[in-house]
Amino acid sequence: MALTRYQILERLRQTPDEVVSGGELAEQLGISRTAVWKNMASLQEEGYQIETAANKGYRYLGGEVYSGYEVQRRLDTQVVGRELYFLEEIDSTNSYIRQKAQEGAPGGAVAIARKQTVGRGRLARKFESPPNAGVYLTILLRPEISVGELNLVTLLAAVAAADTIGELSGVCPGIKWTNDLFMGGKKICGILTECSVSGENGAVDYAAVGIGMNLLQKEEDFPEELREIAGSVYMGSGVRVSPADYAACLCRNFERYFYQGKFPQNREEILRKYREKLFFLGQTVQVCGLREQYPAVALDVDGEGRLLVRREDGSIAALNSGEISIRPWKA
Repeated sequence: MALTRYQILERLRQTPDEVVSGGELAEQLGISRTAVWKNMASLQEEGYQIETAANKGYRYLGGEVYSGYEVQRRLDTQVVGRELYFLEEIDSTNSYIRQKAQEGAPGGAVAIARKQTVGRGRLARKFESPPNAGVYLTILLRPEISVGELNLVTLLAAVAAADTIGELSGVCPGIKWTNDLFMGGKKICGILTECSVSGENGAVDYAAVGIGMNLLQKEEDFPEELREIAGSVYMGSGVRVSPADYAACLCRNFERYFYQGKFPQNREEILRKYREKLFFLGQTVQVCGLREQYPAVALDVDGEGRLLVRREDGSIAALNSGEISIRPWKA
């Protein structure tokens, strides 16, 4: 049924200014006119703008629709997104893809949700995920890497996300170590990498790379307590682009760095691009750890993805993302 529905859609898209009769569609697809009518109703329910002209037929008027089909028709990847799960609503795409991993889903499988009810970020922080306003997806990886290299996967995802936003909006966001993207001083994207580790040798069995992008929200769409810190690509650039375009472009860029780049062989390229987009380097920041807080100067990111900072006493510390958060320093 779904295949037939989208065959009808593509036929109408070929001649957007013309009315196509139900009889012609039925003959071309080898189905009844009643089946054409039912499929047309389903397309209209999905949000496609299709004009029905009595006793004449149907005409495609357009309409921006975010669906698994619209993402797949934009994909030109070989691995990422070839197996795609598009969900109307889910608690968390990371939780969903981890379940799929346990069921044997292949590396490169992607879960996308129109809405998340329990979206989360690093340190168990909540990530607001309203429907049709952003891209909330998780990519399943089955990498031959150690746990110590997982931090670099997060950096890779940040670079891929920044490239995607820059490509489609014309404004390249900055990266806040380790996993947040900012535009106009507000957070527009977050990344959460989780994994399952083999008990025998400590190797990574699979990794779930969750990426959440705020795309179309206006300031009033955010809860009042988040309006000072949360933003969207639209707020930062004034450009509106379909979430389906962003999802497909993100899959493409992630594949380019992870699979085509043969990660982790391209470690130095990832680190170079990450450093280019990183802000706060050279500035004084507030290091917020589990046991202490202190000001320090952000110096660089090392080969393992750790942030190097210089304390007030001149000593150098290498910070792991799971232990601390970084904030602008306020004297």
